Amino acid sequence: MAIVITALIPMLVASWLGERSVRETGARYFVPEIGAHLDRSLGLYDELAHGLKARMRAEAEAIALTPALRRAVTANDAAAATAELRRQITRHPSLVSLRVALADDKSLASADRGRPLDEAREMQLDVARPLAETPDGEDGPELQLVFATEKAHLDDERTEFADFVNNYKRVDRRRGDDLQGYIRQFTVLLGITITLAIAVGIFLARGVVVRLGELATATQRVGAGNLSVRVNEAGSDEIAALARAFNRMLGEVEASRARIEYLQRISAWQEMARRLAHEIKNPLTPIQLGVQEIHRRYEGHDEQFRDLLDTTLEIVEDEVGTLRRLVSEFSDFARLPEAHLEEADLAEFLGEQRRQIERGESAEGPSSDELSVVRLAGVHPTFEWSLPAQPADVAVDRQMLRRVLLNLIQNAADALADAKHEAPKINVSLRRDGDFYVIDVDDNGPGIPAEMREIIFDPYVTTKHTGTGLGLAIVKKIAIEHGGMITADVSSLGGARLRLTLPVRGTAAARELPLRAEHPSRPVA
Repeated sequence: MAIVITALIPMLVASWLGERSVRETGARYFVPEIGAHLDRSLGLYDELAHGLKARMRAEAEAIALTPALRRAVTANDAAAATAELRRQITRHPSLVSLRVALADDKSLASADRGRPLDEAREMQLDVARPLAETPDGEDGPELQLVFATEKAHLDDERTEFADFVNNYKRVDRRRGDDLQGYIRQFTVLLGITITLAIAVGIFLARGVVVRLGELATATQRVGAGNLSVRVNEAGSDEIAALARAFNRMLGEVEASRARIEYLQRISAWQEMARRLAHEIKNPLTPIQLGVQEIHRRYEGHDEQFRDLLDTTLEIVEDEVGTLRRLVSEFSDFARLPEAHLEEADLAEFLGEQRRQIERGESAEGPSSDELSVVRLAGVHPTFEWSLPAQPADVAVDRQMLRRVLLNLIQNAADALADAKHEAPKINVSLRRDGDFYVIDVDDNGPGIPAEMREIIFDPYVTTKHTGTGLGLAIVKKIAIEHGGMITADVSSLGGARLRLTLPVRGTAAARELPLRAEHPSRPVA
């Protein structure tokens, strides 16, 4: 309705202005005095024609009264008469020819201008004048003159001007009807244009309204708690930009909620791991000491029983060792600290880790920390590193990020060892994708089943024959605390791809991360 009203107002104003302009223009050019002047101008053409004819007759009269010509005719002197006629031809440009005719219509003398009359361009006037007085009833010598004048000056121009005057009068007579027709045509054309404009406006407005309605509906669904809603982003206008911003906001909110929920679950798992570690750790020492004491105090000579005690001691010590490692992993998981971020060059950091992994030692030299080096367990993969030459500025906890990288490479090495691959290969690459840096760890092992790629980062979920399934859970927690994410997919090598994303320093995602103040690093455990 707003579009229709907005279109009709200028249409009505334009129609009124158009009618007024047409009428004023017609009144300006169709003035009655102009018709009267045109009639008088047409009369001037007629007067000009009469004047030309009168002038030619006067010239004929003057030539006929020329004494020399009359004497020559009276003397019947053809040569003298011809000479005089030629002189008259040169004196009167409008003459075409002159002829002196005797009583028996014989020609005494004649002269012409040298070219015949052009009937296409010239009009002819024949004039005859007597050259001598004769008794009544007798024919005497006669001067016959042929004059010519340009037809365009009289006939053509007069005809054209007469047609113009008639057309002017005809247009003037039907001027009222023509003005009404022009106004009607202008109004119809304007109406068609406005109708098309209204149709286009309604079409465009309906598209905007529909898309805004989709946004409003999506907003209501988001308000009800559904963050998976997305709206159509097609187009390049402001509504499409709003839709993209809306979807991006929902994606960020959904990712933030997923991170918060994951951290909450991890916190619960950490509490459970702490309790399990406490409950398992306490009886391990008494069990081991008790078995060792039985083995030490037996002084009998029963070889079978001695073998049984040896075997029992070996089994108990192995299982206690396994439980101690399990308790250690639970304790590390339960006491995993928060990340303390500082500015760093990710490309330089990965270069350092490359050199340390290839040397098989930690940054501080040989260490007993199991995560300080990669345990290849008999497999010798080919490492390939793809790192950019330019700096990659991020905010990271270097110690925790090293733990993440070594964990991902260790998982790849374990998968290759389990698969007994003949040509094991591990690729580590770094690249930028928008506001994030992407670290890919690829291998050519068996890969991760599709149904497990979403849950592989949950605690106690693993595809390996050994391990507690806490490594990737720790990796994801560290990634989230760095403002990034870790995902599993298929590698271009045919195995698994673990992708770690970290926000570029200075972007919106990185500005929300708290940087560490200048103080000594906090211990991991």
